[in-house]
Amino acid sequence: MPNEVAQIGDLLFSMKALSSPQVRVHIPPGSKVFCISHNDDADGLASAALVHRATRCSFGLTGYEDLEKVLAEAPRDLDWLVLADLGLSEKEELIGSLPAIARHVLYLDHHLLSAASKRSLRRAKVIVRHSLENCTSVLAWGAFRDQLPEAAISLAAYGAVTDPPVSGRLTREVMLKTSWNLDAYEGHMLALALSSKKCTAAMRRKIVRQLAALRLPHEMGAVRRLADQQAVAMLRIRKQLYDRAEVKGRVAIAQAGRLALGTTSELLLGVPNVVASLVCHTTGAPSQTRISVRGTDECSQHLGKLLSRLSRKVGGEGGGHMLAAGAMVPTKRLQEFLRLFVKEVGR
Repeated sequence: MPNEVAQIGDLLFSMKALSSPQVRVHIPPGSKVFCISHNDDADGLASAALVHRATRCSFGLTGYEDLEKVLAEAPRDLDWLVLADLGLSEKEELIGSLPAIARHVLYLDHHLLSAASKRSLRRAKVIVRHSLENCTSVLAWGAFRDQLPEAAISLAAYGAVTDPPVSGRLTREVMLKTSWNLDAYEGHMLALALSSKKCTAAMRRKIVRQLAALRLPHEMGAVRRLADQQAVAMLRIRKQLYDRAEVKGRVAIAQAGRLALGTTSELLLGVPNVVASLVCHTTGAPSQTRISVRGTDECSQHLGKLLSRLSRKVGGEGGGHMLAAGAMVPTKRLQEFLRLFVKEVGR
């Protein structure tokens, strides 16, 4: 069967863009495939599990900041390289290196993508399934549905119910074909477990393999245990977080504590009379600070675009979604970044 790539209303480009009422990417059995997906949330792990189930590929999990390192260690002489849920915007040099790794490269993602990055992907002849209206696991299910069992659609639902809300056509199809209550329960249990700092890299890899085998999150003892512990910790820490938060304008700001960065920023958004929250944490390299932001519908800014622009102003990088985004900035310019963010959100 020849490789086929098609589109439903979302951005797709490759050597030759095709249009069809159905979305398919066929990777022939026996192909040498390596998938790299985001390691931090249900959408990233569900995406890796869907690709793994469809292609029997080997896989790696990584954060945005370590993608270059994982790519450098990836197997060579690949038939296919699949990148999932890892924003490539403003990474032209990295994009240019992809054709040397595999004969075919597939990029599945729902983060903002700059015009320059789109041009770079075209030049590199990367097959792109990109949408701001569907999370990556939904895109992965749509792309590989011919090579997946029916029950695998639930993995796409785990991403859809736990990532920032969207209303794409594929997402609606997934949600209509699955049980909202059951998959919301399973997806949020998975998301809680993954937000725990006790969820190690080895555990995350095991979870991907179990998801690919269609094990439900509640059937995974470690996931249930970590999710329960994380829920208790979040309830206990929420009041402490509110008490130590600093409110500037309409933004609540705090340092990260024992919870993951994104989890902390979600909790912080509950501070009264704010439209955005910002949590920062100095990484293992003290010269760099990681930032996570969340916003309400009252926030006047697209936070992904805002963090991309402001982080570049201070020598960092960032991006994300309408109401959920992140950045990495030089620690020595953190206060400058905070002032700019508060000023922009206050407009």
